Amino acid sequence: MNNESSAFGADPEQIDKLLAWPLDEDMEETPAASLDRFAEGSGSRIGYYKLLRILGEGGMGIVYLAQQEEPVKREVALKVIKPGMDSKRVIARFEAERQTLALLDHPNIAHVHDAGTTEAGRPYFVMEYVKGLPITEHCDRYKLTIEDRLNLFSQVCRAVQHAHQKGIIHRDIKPSNILVSAENDQVIPKIIDFGVAKATAQPLTERTLQTEESQLLGTPEYMSPEQADMANEDIDTRSDVYSLGVLLYELLTGVLPFESETLREGGIDNIRKVIRQTDPKTPSTRLMKLGQEAGKIAENRRTEIHTLARHLKKELEWIPLKAMRKERAERYRSTSELADDVENYLKRAPLIAGPPGTVYQLKKFVRRNRVAVVAIAAVLTALSAGIVTSTLFATRARRANAESVAILDFLRNDLLAAVDPHQAQGDQITVRYLLDAASASLEGEFDDRPLVEASIRLTLGDTYLGLGLFDEAVRHLRQTCRLRTERLGEEHPETIYATFRLCGILWNAGRAAEAQPLCLKTVERSKRILGKGHRTTLLSMNILALVCETLTDYGGAEQLFREILETSRNAFVQPDVITPLAVGNLANLLRRTGRYEEAEPLCLEALELRRQVFGEDHPYTIDSLRGLGLLRAEQERYEEAEELLTESLEKRRRVQGREHERTIRNIVHLGRVHTEQQHYGEAEALLLEAYELSHRVIGPHDQNTIESIRKIVELYEAWNKPEKAKEWRAKLEQIEDFEK
Repeated sequence: MNNESSAFGADPEQIDKLLAWPLDEDMEETPAASLDRFAEGSGSRIGYYKLLRILGEGGMGIVYLAQQEEPVKREVALKVIKPGMDSKRVIARFEAERQTLALLDHPNIAHVHDAGTTEAGRPYFVMEYVKGLPITEHCDRYKLTIEDRLNLFSQVCRAVQHAHQKGIIHRDIKPSNILVSAENDQVIPKIIDFGVAKATAQPLTERTLQTEESQLLGTPEYMSPEQADMANEDIDTRSDVYSLGVLLYELLTGVLPFESETLREGGIDNIRKVIRQTDPKTPSTRLMKLGQEAGKIAENRRTEIHTLARHLKKELEWIPLKAMRKERAERYRSTSELADDVENYLKRAPLIAGPPGTVYQLKKFVRRNRVAVVAIAAVLTALSAGIVTSTLFATRARRANAESVAILDFLRNDLLAAVDPHQAQGDQITVRYLLDAASASLEGEFDDRPLVEASIRLTLGDTYLGLGLFDEAVRHLRQTCRLRTERLGEEHPETIYATFRLCGILWNAGRAAEAQPLCLKTVERSKRILGKGHRTTLLSMNILALVCETLTDYGGAEQLFREILETSRNAFVQPDVITPLAVGNLANLLRRTGRYEEAEPLCLEALELRRQVFGEDHPYTIDSLRGLGLLRAEQERYEEAEELLTESLEKRRRVQGREHERTIRNIVHLGRVHTEQQHYGEAEALLLEAYELSHRVIGPHDQNTIESIRKIVELYEAWNKPEKAKEWRAKLEQIEDFEK
């Protein structure tokens, strides 16, 4: 095949296949146009364009190679609606395609040059003529390596993301719609067809285009489950993520996840069933079962079959498999995130994709920088030393020094000796693994020195808390309290401090009722032993106030917050950590109880104080940023709320991680604001993400999971999608029945 005989550089048969998929009922009622009978002949003209030859024919249009003669001279591709195909519906779809392409301006998307109507009144448009091959054919013809294929694929993802940012979903991503051409010694992939694209942000025409129940729009081999389900009103950008996953699968292995013959036999019902219910084999497995064909596929990638399979099986195949998940919430959130992960692979950085519970992230981290493991241990060492210094304030210097030395020795020797890169577990690379290793090594290590063990457990508990791992944090703090009570007594300052920390962790874990009696005892003891103005006393009162607020004792909580604030302002010359905490907590209480005018100045003050005391990216500062965003939402100042909540979420993801409990809550808050603004697509993506994370990480019956479901129900009710609302309301009712 040569470029001269191809439409946009593709084989005419492929173009026919691309364009000929049934579009709507009107077309089925109209006899198919014949090229010989209706098409303009070579040498005829449409406007400024001289038709050279036919490149391809589809269900509603004919594509010509044409010569533009003025104002510039160049070859173009001209697509004109067929004679006899000018029903309202076909014209509407044709206009939609034309307007879709006109919206897009990206170096990897074919440009629209012109549009108009023929003398007979048939619409046409003129687009860039791309001399190239379908991306899979190009890669095989020039035997591109896996790395070169990934670089091309990444460019395609960025182009699709551009369309998504314009509110356009492609819905028919496949090799024949992505041509690769050489321009100025550069190899450039270009997307050429948006014929079944869907606008998400605005209507593309004034006419409404409906999909008939008996038809599929798109190409089955590359079609997402939701598109195969023909729920077109519910298709979003993650449908294109799925199709890109299929394309990447094919670029890597040379074959499709589902063979065309197997997929298409049995008609639409079988297509839908396979796409929606059957999981594809992993690329490495699929490749190794191809027999002799696998050798040719490997040769086209300049490698050996076993080398290719080994690279795929290691981690590369995780990328297409994540993109092709049946549930949209489990795929990449966007095509740009998919491109990011491809680039992560090329840079040998940890992937976003990856099977749950694998050891790969830690092994990759250690392999790239073994010194970093020691650095993490140094962080824990510094943290431990800081906590030892701050909590052993009542002991003699000699004892405190001895315990600090013992702790440092444990972390530097026992902990690092326990680190095995080949057995590391958990999603939190390095830190989580080191914490688990430290916990395991601690058992029985300090039976003769219980106060050393107590200080280490306090450190571990605080660090687990920072990762949102509440059960582990509670376990360590309970042990700390037990050891200090047995050795020092329950009224010793160190025991009081440990008990206060346990109260805080119980509250963070959503166990306010359990924390309340312990908080009351701790506040009473701290006031009596340490004094009303002591920092431990004020911090204990702060936890008690938060517990009261959680248990809806708002009067008690407000009284405590105001007492803390008054005492802290009088007791400390410089802004202490207690002052910004108290200001922020009082502001949140006033906001939650609807006293917005009183809350506003305190919210602003808290944010400024926390920036000064803790820094821009500290979790407490992020809390205040979120709190101000929530206040703006309650005041119906939604644009400001969106800006503040978006900033807080970005920082939360970076500082505390995507799966942290507070990150999940932040996602729900931002989703709610998008719902209020009628940004339903954005709200849906966020709320489904929050539900998936909370359900998987925290649990199906956790309050965060329940709250995300409630907000999803509210979204679909506001969006006028009663069936979706009913589906999610049923999930909520199941949880409520379980709780009963």
